[in-house]
Amino acid sequence: MIRFTMPDTSLPIADQNQLLKEQFNKFINCDAMNDIFSILHTDIHDIKTSFNGRVLPNGRIIETLDFPGDKRLEKYRIDLYAPLKELGFYNINKPLSNNHSHITILGGSLTATYNRTKYATNWINKDTKHIDGLACYRPISAKERIRASKDKTGDTEFHAMSEAFIESFNLQKYSITDDFESDRNLNSISNIRIFSNDNNSQEDVNYRVLAAPSTAPDIRRANTSDTMSFFINNSKLNKDSSILAITTNRYCNRQFIQLATEMLNLNVSYYLDIIGSLDDDHVDTIDDYNPYQYIHDVIATINLIEKFNKSLPTS
Repeated sequence: MIRFTMPDTSLPIADQNQLLKEQFNKFINCDAMNDIFSILHTDIHDIKTSFNGRVLPNGRIIETLDFPGDKRLEKYRIDLYAPLKELGFYNINKPLSNNHSHITILGGSLTATYNRTKYATNWINKDTKHIDGLACYRPISAKERIRASKDKTGDTEFHAMSEAFIESFNLQKYSITDDFESDRNLNSISNIRIFSNDNNSQEDVNYRVLAAPSTAPDIRRANTSDTMSFFINNSKLNKDSSILAITTNRYCNRQFIQLATEMLNLNVSYYLDIIGSLDDDHVDTIDDYNPYQYIHDVIATINLIEKFNKSLPTS
C-alpha cells in the first residue's frame, strides 16, 4: 500500500521537495494506477475529463456531496477495488509514530467532522499539547443534514467543528474566546476560537478551532492548503513540532500532498503524518464504496501531483 511520508525535516527545503516528488511520481506511475487506466480504458490525461464529476459543462466546480448520479463505473466495482486499496484509499488509519505534539482535525461534511474529531481522542497521549480543528465558514448543506444523525449540529463547518470539540473533548465548562474577522463574502471570513479551562490554567492540552479565509474568495471556499497555511501562520511551531492530521481514509494521500507542499511553500518543515478516521472494521467494502467518487479522488490526486511537479524549478 502506498502511503506518503514526510522527508527528514532537517534537510534543506529543496531536498525535501525532491524527495516528495519521487514519492508522488511513484504513485502516478505504479502498477495499481496503470491497472485503473486499463480497467477504464483510459489514460492519465483522458481520465481527468471523462470521469471528473466536480467540473460541470459550464466550468462550475461543485462539492462532492452534490455529485450527479453516474452508474458508468458500477460494472467495474470489483475490478477497481484492489488497485484503489493499493493506492492507499482505505487502510491508512493508524499513526506511524506516537510522538505528536499537535493533532489537527480537517473539516469536512457534517458527519465527517464529528467522526474525525471523535477519532482524534484515540491518539491523545502525554506528548500531545495542542488539538486544533481546521475549518471554514462553509454553510452546512441540506444533504449533509439528511445524512447525519440528529445529534450532529452546526450551521457552518466551523460551528460543526466547535460542537464536535465540545462533545468529543468534554469542553462543556470551558470558556470560549473568538478572534473573528468579518467580511460580506463568507469565503473571506476567518476566526480563531480558543477553549479555556478557567479552573485549570495549567492544563496540558490547548484546544482551538480555526476558520480559514479562502485565498480565492470570489471562486471558492477555503481549501485544504488555505487551512494549513492559516494554521501555520497562527500557531507556535518549532523544529520539534510533530503534526498528526486526521481526515477520512480516502483523502489521506491526497491531502498529505496539500498539507506538506503548503508547509514547504511557506519555507518551514515539521514532521507530518495523516490518518483516516475509519478503523479497519468500518472502511468501505467492495459492496458499498462509490466507484465514481473514488475515481474522482484519483483524478484530484493526479492533478495535485502534476501541479506540484510544475511548481518545482527545473534543473
